[in-house]
Amino acid sequence: MVHPFRVDRDPCVEVRIREVLTPEEAGELAVLVPGAVPGGMAVVGLRELFGGAHLFADLLVAQPPVEAMWRRLLAAMTVRVGRLDTRDGEVWLDAREDLLERGRFDPDAVGAYFDPSPERWWLFGGPRPFLQDPRLDEEGGDPAAPGRLVMSRASGANALWSDGTPQDVPVGAAESVAWLLGWYGFGPSGTNNTRRHGGRSTHITKAGPYRSLISYFPHLPGSLFASLVLSVPAPSAWPQCPGPDLAPWETAQLPDPLAVRPPAGPVSLLAGRTAHAVLLCGDGENRTVGCRATWATLTDLPPATDPYVIERDTGGPVRADRGRHLWRDLDALLLHQRAGDKATWRRPTVFDHLAELDPDLLARLGVRALGWEQEGRDRNFAWYSATTPPVLHHLAEADPDGAAAIAAARDSAEGVSRALYGALANAWDGAYPKRESKEKDGFVNQGRARYWAAAEAEFWAVLSDLGRPPAFRSLAVEAFDASTTSLKATGHGRRAIAQSRAQLTRPRPARTPGRAPRTPA
Repeated sequence: MVHPFRVDRDPCVEVRIREVLTPEEAGELAVLVPGAVPGGMAVVGLRELFGGAHLFADLLVAQPPVEAMWRRLLAAMTVRVGRLDTRDGEVWLDAREDLLERGRFDPDAVGAYFDPSPERWWLFGGPRPFLQDPRLDEEGGDPAAPGRLVMSRASGANALWSDGTPQDVPVGAAESVAWLLGWYGFGPSGTNNTRRHGGRSTHITKAGPYRSLISYFPHLPGSLFASLVLSVPAPSAWPQCPGPDLAPWETAQLPDPLAVRPPAGPVSLLAGRTAHAVLLCGDGENRTVGCRATWATLTDLPPATDPYVIERDTGGPVRADRGRHLWRDLDALLLHQRAGDKATWRRPTVFDHLAELDPDLLARLGVRALGWEQEGRDRNFAWYSATTPPVLHHLAEADPDGAAAIAAARDSAEGVSRALYGALANAWDGAYPKRESKEKDGFVNQGRARYWAAAEAEFWAVLSDLGRPPAFRSLAVEAFDASTTSLKATGHGRRAIAQSRAQLTRPRPARTPGRAPRTPA
């Protein structure tokens, strides 16, 4: 008989193992993950992940939104296992420093967290399956096909774009855990299973709290342990609402979907916010053969500041945009605030107390960005991930001059992009005054994409030598020349190219701050 799948014990998270281990660490790895080798990959349960976090280099999650959810949930668990749950800011900073110096999680603390009540880690069945609501067995109507769980499969208005597996094919346990997390944070608004609870009945759901957003995490290449510890926000970023600060798996009490409580601390903030209730139907082989996904709240979730998103004073958190390179927002992560033409951006709060770290550690830290471009309803476009080289030693608190120079370089690149936009648009209008605007948009966007690809390499080169002026203008001219070759067939086109190129190569004086022309990003 197949034992019930448990996320604490059974393999559900893929990790990459550090390439170089001491003999003692190699022996520890052999006991913890039999058959695993340095530099290789392994799929582990949560207990093994925390017990061996110092042996692992990083997570290896195929889907960026799932990785974003894993990093949130693992940070919540790190609060407990790492004993980082004190609200005293100075005591917390000392505890984080002690934990980093120790270099690993205390095995006794790992056991104390995962050993009690093993049924809370069950994926299928039991009184409270992991991240699920067992009441849906009676309240949630008939289960949908198992493929409904897998958000990359074609379903409803979400056309095939990633996974062509038919809807009725069962989903393995590890993949079920991954997409359970996906629904928890990125579930769609609109039509789902009808749920009847407390005299209310509807099939309409709210969008998940992280849907359409991009998340940013501190990242240390080669040390999953350090990345987990540094992903825990400091107490200054914790909610102050009354009530117990518990993750769903830490309490037997099921949430009231008619009166959702606001988060009361870091654990409920990182692991307790969802607009969807899900229940998986398993078979005897630990596979999902059906699922119910429906509403966990009839109203918007109580407001809370997520520590991994860039907040704006108007417009809400910054949304994912697959066409926007990570470096274009790097200064918004280094500066406490970045003023803009339409809104002021506030960096993710998880970065607020990294400058207190040991300088040698800070100098090795980069940023891991994870985004999923989506609509609020059941339409998904593209997910993406990016990792910077070490940049967090340029945080404004640690290197104000460096942060300012990086912001100036980014602003210069954006200004040149606006100039290129105008030059390409003018050249097109002069060559084809009667063509449709859609054709011009495609022409201009292609030219700007060529520029941004080259500008990224130039930006990182400038970052390694902040005293060197960036060469964005010359890159824009190269992009202009390459893009306008097709317009030279007529005299009108050649004249328009010459006039527009002159505008680009001989720019007007710098604009007054805050008076940028309105051009597309």
